[in-house]
Amino acid sequence: MKYNLKDHKMKRTTILIIAAVMLSCCVSHKKIIKQSVAQNKDSSSIDNKTASDYLKFEAFYHHTNESTYEEVQIKNGKLIYTYFKDEKGDCAQWVQQKPCWTKDDLKTKEAVLSKPEMDSLFTKVEKLGYWKLDTVIGNPSSTERYYTFDLSFKTAVKEKDVLFKSVPGGVAMPDAFRRSRDLLMKMVWEKMK
Repeated sequence: MKYNLKDHKMKRTTILIIAAVMLSCCVSHKKIIKQSVAQNKDSSSIDNKTASDYLKFEAFYHHTNESTYEEVQIKNGKLIYTYFKDEKGDCAQWVQQKPCWTKDDLKTKEAVLSKPEMDSLFTKVEKLGYWKLDTVIGNPSSTERYYTFDLSFKTAVKEKDVLFKSVPGGVAMPDAFRRSRDLLMKMVWEKMK
């Protein structure tokens, strides 16, 4: 067999071209993989941020009087409702100026909230003007008897706690406070059926 230099050069050139094309494809493929991984990292960090923000949303409501105990909490995606229900009728004729219930009489229920449920609550509360309320509403004198209603909301970027001091014949509960509280309580009734 006779060695042909021309054929050898042609074969070598063909092999080099094929190798260059394959190398180019590999480099492009690696770039695509790197871009895909980077995009997945970005989207997962967005998902994690969204999940993190979702879990940072908190709400709190507390009100007690002689015959009532209500406490609602939203924290870490959970709705927790602690309450007193006068099942024995002990509070019907209660005249003392202290609670007719004890801590042992309190009951607690829990439910898990979805992100859309919490987003909906937050959006509605924001539209009602809750964030514009004063932090303390009502100014009873030191001799006046009053009941407190404490309501707070917290997000990843802002929080507000509003205390309403209710005195018979005094300042009325602001609409933004009442309606925000009612939204929270509506969520309790719907989730705790």
